[in-house]
Amino acid sequence: MDVVRAFYSAVNRGDAAAVAALYAPDCTVEYVFEDDAAVYDTRDVVAGKWAEEIAARAGGLPGGHRVDVSRIAGVQTGWGWVRADWVSVLAPPAGADPQPVAGYSHFWVEGGLIRRHRSIRKDEVGTRFHENESRPRSRQPVVGVGAVVLSDDGRVVLVKRRNEPLAGQWSLPGGGLELGESLEAGTAREVLEETGLVVDVGLMVEVFDRILLDDEGRVRFHFVLVDYLCRPRGGTLQAGSDVEAVTLADPDGLATWRVAEKVRAVVGRALALQRDK
Repeated sequence: MDVVRAFYSAVNRGDAAAVAALYAPDCTVEYVFEDDAAVYDTRDVVAGKWAEEIAARAGGLPGGHRVDVSRIAGVQTGWGWVRADWVSVLAPPAGADPQPVAGYSHFWVEGGLIRRHRSIRKDEVGTRFHENESRPRSRQPVVGVGAVVLSDDGRVVLVKRRNEPLAGQWSLPGGGLELGESLEAGTAREVLEETGLVVDVGLMVEVFDRILLDDEGRVRFHFVLVDYLCRPRGGTLQAGSDVEAVTLADPDGLATWRVAEKVRAVVGRALALQRDK
């Protein structure tokens, strides 16, 4: 894991030579660079790609980071695999805003060097429960996370849902927790993906059930939701691919947005926690 930590440290400080030195001479690198989906082998080839990548991309995250890593953990496959979960910023087309992206990378580390490296962006995985249209109803309770994101002027971030459940309704940003992901990391990832904001995840606000029935009274969705109080520390407020719109709303005027009564209660509790800090 120390090798992977050193790798991201070198990426963030823009040291392409130090990045390349962490690869084995006969390494294999798959889907890592944003310009294509090619597979590269040998350290010399990868060194050239990293030099191009770092030169082309300034740090777009708070602190000048090119990548923020939320977790580095071992993968028990017997081959020395390490997984790193991250957020980054894609270089935008001319005239467009930078686009945040989340994903994870697997590193096969052997002899203190990276022998194999592959990356997967979350929008290529499609594992979040609200994006899986092939499953029309829950088969078991699903753990979800939500965020009460408060701006410096006291407004709260709302998103307009694109998909079921609650399609077309305004709510708090959030979504399904992924396997092996901590509650805090999942909350930060969902906020980034849906709103473009990088947040610090703070106090837990509430844990509750959301059970939705169909017209025949059968359970269609059953979520166990954990909401956190969050503060923005970077990014640009913009609607992600799985929401129709995003806005900042006055907590005292949430009724005008037709949010659920439970959302108003959670926001009220988050404000009380903020005042008591």
